[in-house]
Amino acid sequence: MKNISTIIFMAVILGLASCVKDKPNPDNTLIPNSTHKGILICNEGLYGNNNGEISFLDQENGKMYNQLYKLANGKSLGDVVQSISLINGVYYIAVNASHKIVVLDPFSFKINTLIMGCSSPRYIKQVSNHKAYISSLYHPSIYVLNLLTHQIEKSIPVNYTNTENMIVQGNYCYVTNWDTASPYVYKINIVNDSLEKRIDLGCRASHSMVADKDGKLWVLSGNKYKGKSSFITCYDVQNDLIIKQFEFNNQFDPMRLITNKNKDTLFFISVNYNGYSDANGVYKMGIHQTSLPSQPFIQAQTNSYFWALGIDENANHIFVSDPKGFTQQSTVLEYTLNGNLVQQFQAGIGVNQFLFKP
Repeated sequence: MKNISTIIFMAVILGLASCVKDKPNPDNTLIPNSTHKGILICNEGLYGNNNGEISFLDQENGKMYNQLYKLANGKSLGDVVQSISLINGVYYIAVNASHKIVVLDPFSFKINTLIMGCSSPRYIKQVSNHKAYISSLYHPSIYVLNLLTHQIEKSIPVNYTNTENMIVQGNYCYVTNWDTASPYVYKINIVNDSLEKRIDLGCRASHSMVADKDGKLWVLSGNKYKGKSSFITCYDVQNDLIIKQFEFNNQFDPMRLITNKNKDTLFFISVNYNGYSDANGVYKMGIHQTSLPSQPFIQAQTNSYFWALGIDENANHIFVSDPKGFTQQSTVLEYTLNGNLVQQFQAGIGVNQFLFKP
């Protein structure tokens, strides 16, 4: 028989869990209504298990639809679904470990085109009406994709492997380089696809990047587990100047840098893979602050951590994921901008990105 302390403990846990209940998922034989406002969700899956997928959170009926690719196409999407982009009205999905990009019909979720010839694609960024750039994990270059023919036309060589996030400003695309040997963000001319400048940040392994309301770039860099300290850097593209730079203490492992709708506040995740409270949660920082935040805006629960981060600009709500160790369904949590939990849902394995569909 359970002792009385165990019974009391379980009662408290069940009581807390009942405050914010998981929303039920509909029958997985259903395709969501593509005209509804909602969120496309990347489930990267567990590396080597070929179980990456996509989900859709219908914000009009409050339901989560999982395993959409398998349902629509009768087969697995692939190994490590890294990112999803909406370009010219269709979805482009980079499947990293399967070395392919899958183009999906936005209404039926059926495969439209399969793009091969790009090694370990990470992110896809449209740079003109008919052209997109693709970053790569193991290839020291940026691939140039013709959006009309869906052919890889060429590649732009860079110094190191592991090109990552990209931002377009004017005639230039800025590219981070999450290689521990690289101090650079690359400035690429999108008119002639040439590497125009290597921006030396003075720190290594740039990865996340956003532009603020003044057009300045904010870059997260570092790799805690490979011994490279983490920094956040503000760079003025007009004057080619580093405006300010902050170094995180060695507890922090920051990632997934985003901004709010007004682009005057930065948000990022710090991950503690041991599930401790230190440096584990969502942090926010005004672009005019003179120091790093020391306490999380949203604390990750004990024995867990966050993996995906996004802001729904229409509702002004924050979405994060708890990947549950990549061994079971992730939990997607929705918060207000005040940090209050609204509701939560069950998605696929390893939720790593939210794409907000108007």
